[in-house]
Amino acid sequence: MIARMKPLMAALLLGATSAAHAQLPDGSIAPDFTATDLNGVEHNLYSLLDSGYQVIVDFSATWCGPCWNYHTSGVLETLYETYGPEGTNELRVFFIEGDDSTTQADLEGTGTATAGDWITGTTYPIIDNGGSIFATYDGAYYPTIYTICPNKILTESGQATVAAHETILNSASCQPATMPHDALLMDYAGQTAACGDIPASLAVRMMNQGLDTLTACTIQVSKLLPFNQTEVLGTADWEGALGTYEYTTVPLIDVVVDELTTFVFDIVTPDDNDGNNSSMGSVNTSEEVTNQLRITLKSDMAPEELGLSMTNEAGDVVFEVLPNTEVVAGVTEYTWWVELASLGCYTLTLTDEGADGFIAGAVTMDGVGFLEVTSMEDGVAVDQDVFFQEIDAFSEVVFTLDVTHVSAVNEVAHVREFSVAPNPVTDHASVAFDMAVAGEVSVAVFGVTGKHLRTASLGVLPAGTHTHVMDMHELESGLYLLQVRRGSEVSTVSVIKQ
Repeated sequence: MIARMKPLMAALLLGATSAAHAQLPDGSIAPDFTATDLNGVEHNLYSLLDSGYQVIVDFSATWCGPCWNYHTSGVLETLYETYGPEGTNELRVFFIEGDDSTTQADLEGTGTATAGDWITGTTYPIIDNGGSIFATYDGAYYPTIYTICPNKILTESGQATVAAHETILNSASCQPATMPHDALLMDYAGQTAACGDIPASLAVRMMNQGLDTLTACTIQVSKLLPFNQTEVLGTADWEGALGTYEYTTVPLIDVVVDELTTFVFDIVTPDDNDGNNSSMGSVNTSEEVTNQLRITLKSDMAPEELGLSMTNEAGDVVFEVLPNTEVVAGVTEYTWWVELASLGCYTLTLTDEGADGFIAGAVTMDGVGFLEVTSMEDGVAVDQDVFFQEIDAFSEVVFTLDVTHVSAVNEVAHVREFSVAPNPVTDHASVAFDMAVAGEVSVAVFGVTGKHLRTASLGVLPAGTHTHVMDMHELESGLYLLQVRRGSEVSTVSVIKQ
């Protein structure tokens, strides 16, 4: 597989989420699983969702201290008692032990890799040896707690309070289908990188949240302007046949983008629920670099699985390193010099045949693997690196270069780390971020439909670690998007407001 990563403004432009973790992002379709609990009862996720149940899945490990603390907090027990089979019968909760090396004794609290007795007092099902399920969800850390709605869309609810979980469970998008006609825009699914003057193809994922078959709708595309104004760019008509909870990718329009641009998508044909008819997405543009490039790859402990290739706009390969050829040593830096014969748009693809990715620490021993591209002139690096990216676990990536002019306008990924605490938040969110170079920074809050709610302009900040406290006390309970913007680079994280 080739996963696309979120655009960062650089001479080299990237493709869909910022790679802080390898977890499935909010809005993903939950993979199905069938598993048997400690009592011998078999459970199938999709059967439960198709029956209208909401599901919370707690991926934990018996040796994990934070997992134990949350397990013994009683939050999931309270939710199960209130909304489970003995309550309103709307919810199912599963504890899935994601480390297959642990034992039954560890679950019972008598083994050598355990924080306590996980079984006594737990009324919801416990599933052991769930490592394969955890891997299917691209699990990277414990605990990972997902809330999965009947439409199969998941949210990483995390170690939230009872009230914060209830906010997700009670949201309109997490209710079982009850209305005849209800189209839901899930998320942006189009191009995230525009190269030169080549138009970007916009698209969204749409789900039928209604009981009747969805056969047609019209989606309006608008450009987000300053002060939350929008400019309508056009519409796209869709026809098809989607059953309840089925989804599809809807191609929209092609747009020439000359800077980082946010688009708003709205279903404009009438249906029974207009509360889930909007979504948004961004397209970035690449900057020019010289046609001389230095490519550096640091390998993991399975170097023979790694490969590189670069293609031009016509799809012709102009540079290639096949797996099991040149990259043969683990935890080693390899460098290639590439001079492009003509200017234009190129795609650089890094693949991992084993699909096991670069795993920080555990695999590379002295850190994480990386891919670095530097713009060169006569063998000398121009300004800064065109692109530098640490490679996360289970990642394969595609990078797009725009070399339409011989110049040296280069930027690296400026916001290297970005976190929000607490999450869920009550009144104030502490936003922490680490900047590689100085620059003007702002922090903004959006609703999940893309509505801009507030922005704090922080001015020009020096390189280093910074913290900003965002006031959110006036916002209603629910799910929000919090963005840190440095120049044309945007990093986004989901935040639950209690």
